[in-house]
Amino acid sequence: MKNEKLAVTQQKFQEFYKKNLQEVYENLEKIRQKNLRDLFRYIIGIVCVGSAFAALFYFDVLTEKVWQQRWFSLLCSVLLLIAGGLIYSPFMEYNGQTKSRTMNKILSFWGKFKYYNGSDLIGSTEIKKSELFTYFNRSQSADAFWGEHKSVDIDVSEHDLRVHGNKGDTVIFKGVLIKFEFPQKFSGKTVVLNKGRNWNFIMNNPLLMAVLGILLGPPVMVYYYYFTEPSVPTGLLFTWLPVCFPLFIVGIAYKIYRHFHPKKATTKVALEGLSFMHNWRILTDNQIEARYILTPLFMEKMLEIKRLFRGKHIDFSFFDNKLLIAVHTRKNMFETTSLFVPALSYHKVRDVVSQLHSIFAIIDVILSETGKKLH
Repeated sequence: MKNEKLAVTQQKFQEFYKKNLQEVYENLEKIRQKNLRDLFRYIIGIVCVGSAFAALFYFDVLTEKVWQQRWFSLLCSVLLLIAGGLIYSPFMEYNGQTKSRTMNKILSFWGKFKYYNGSDLIGSTEIKKSELFTYFNRSQSADAFWGEHKSVDIDVSEHDLRVHGNKGDTVIFKGVLIKFEFPQKFSGKTVVLNKGRNWNFIMNNPLLMAVLGILLGPPVMVYYYYFTEPSVPTGLLFTWLPVCFPLFIVGIAYKIYRHFHPKKATTKVALEGLSFMHNWRILTDNQIEARYILTPLFMEKMLEIKRLFRGKHIDFSFFDNKLLIAVHTRKNMFETTSLFVPALSYHKVRDVVSQLHSIFAIIDVILSETGKKLH
């Protein structure tokens, strides 16, 4: 189904583009060609140097100079890092030039907004307070912008949330965070999570964790003894208890922690709108307000936002005087150019217009549906 409002926005922006941005992208085309030539030079240089080192390595192997091979390997590693940096630099240079010259002008189509690169507009404290994510200890932002639309402050940020551990980082969220700040506070907290995200289900059920341990324990122990012992010892039925016992303890500890640090949004809510309930589960501490906010029109708009952002999952939370929307997507957002595509090619700009249109469309729906409560 054609989105008529988006089509109107695209048409108006194309006229805006011709007046305010076309000359900028013509200049960017010169920068693109320069960076593309630099990239090809770097590649040719790296291939030549790599061929020379390959010949030296071949000669080194033939002469069996082992001590030289070790130094040679270290030198190759350093050169590979340098080569990677050289190849990456034209992309970074062109991308940085594009963002600095175009993003503020693109955003001016919607009002007074300011673009930031790598600015932490949406802090970790706010993200944790929204209860959209159970735990993370690393937060990194890329493209971000801030402004005011119809008396509502809006922060938008490409964000990467991770849990850093001994074995590396685990990605908890990668996508776009959109935060709206309203003049008045919500009475309660309403958290809407995609049904594909059930990270807490096992952790919230220690009995289930123990049952899983009991079910999975015997096969694990049989497998272990089969390859390490000549025969399976008597009493194997009790040997898997150490497997499930730690899981049970972790679950109990988590329950105790939640008892003293309870989440506010704990009550499940079922609303009208089968397509919406099929995608999301709702937790709130104020059912009346939740039903007032999550109208059929609002739910329909959230499904539309999900499609426009091409995100696999989308979650959102109403808390304090804020609405925080998390759009899970691996797509690199707000990219109007590519080093391998002419700068005047309009299709990438059109994609960014669709992304920005979806951001401003949701605030219009929120204001029209909950205007009395938020103002």
